Amino acid sequence: MKTISEILLSLLILINLTACKFVHDAKSGATKSVSMNGNSLFHRMPERKMKTGSLQIEGEILGAGEIKLDGYYKREVITKEVVMTNDSILFIGAYRYKGYSLFDLINPYMLQKKNEAVFKPQIDAYIIVENDENDRVVFSWSEIFHTSNPHQVLLATEAAPIVPYRKEVDYPFSETWKMVAANDLYSHRNLTNPTRIIVRTFDSKEYTIDRNLKSMYSPTIELYIDSTYRVISARSDTFDKVKYLTTFYGMGMGYHPVDYFEGAPLQKFLPETMPFRVDFARDGLVCMVGIDGYRTIFSYSELFNRMDQVQPILSTRENNKDEGYFRIYLPSDFFADRSVKSIKEIVFFQP
Repeated sequence: MKTISEILLSLLILINLTACKFVHDAKSGATKSVSMNGNSLFHRMPERKMKTGSLQIEGEILGAGEIKLDGYYKREVITKEVVMTNDSILFIGAYRYKGYSLFDLINPYMLQKKNEAVFKPQIDAYIIVENDENDRVVFSWSEIFHTSNPHQVLLATEAAPIVPYRKEVDYPFSETWKMVAANDLYSHRNLTNPTRIIVRTFDSKEYTIDRNLKSMYSPTIELYIDSTYRVISARSDTFDKVKYLTTFYGMGMGYHPVDYFEGAPLQKFLPETMPFRVDFARDGLVCMVGIDGYRTIFSYSELFNRMDQVQPILSTRENNKDEGYFRIYLPSDFFADRSVKSIKEIVFFQP
């Protein structure tokens, strides 16, 4: 007959085993896999493992070298993979991916901006991911670390199809691990067999920081795309406006009592001859600069290739001598710091 101590020990082990089914990983917060026998339509099919490799990190970070994956937990994303070819849409498949969040992979490597002495904010940094064939995709630092929906860029090591229940499908699989950008509408930033991560800050042009301007009013924006140049003026603000309610929260000062931003979609101000750019969707960046030299970096895809299709706006206000004339606002940002006011210049470029 079991002693009371043995019975209590058995109950304690049973309770611990049950609790482990629901516990979150201590390091990343990722939960364990959902049962294939449950309600989730994303988990009806088993995962298939991909061949993994080594991954280096370098650039403006502390501790460059090979990323050791032993201490990282895995997360999940879901995505419908679609690409544009010759102005037509090619559907590849729908997938559930499991792997390492780019957020988690880079997080331990502290950013060491080469221009920190003159511009301390992290919002002008960006991330290049390259593979063994020298293909590359690019992400802004902020879309990884400052967004309201983090962990959507994954270095996937397992994949499973998300299949319909009334039709047989056979979606292709990558044999090697891949970088997956689950927030993108078109999947041009998915990269097979990534081998290197490079962190950089914007250095295509120098901007002087002037915190003592008598007037922050900038009635025009100079827009540069390739060899195309145009001026956006207050007079060109004739498009229908979009209004976003906001809880405006800065990295340094926290909550700001701003209730909303209203303005025309940024896309409306681009040249009519500029359709969706597949090359920019893959590795394009956009630098926005205020009249005082304050600037930030966005990726082209986080602005114009969004799965949620929530567009950034050039916000305007009736009494905007301190903001204006134009101010960028992207609703998906958690922090307010990329909402550059008094924009004088927008530069599209590929690093």
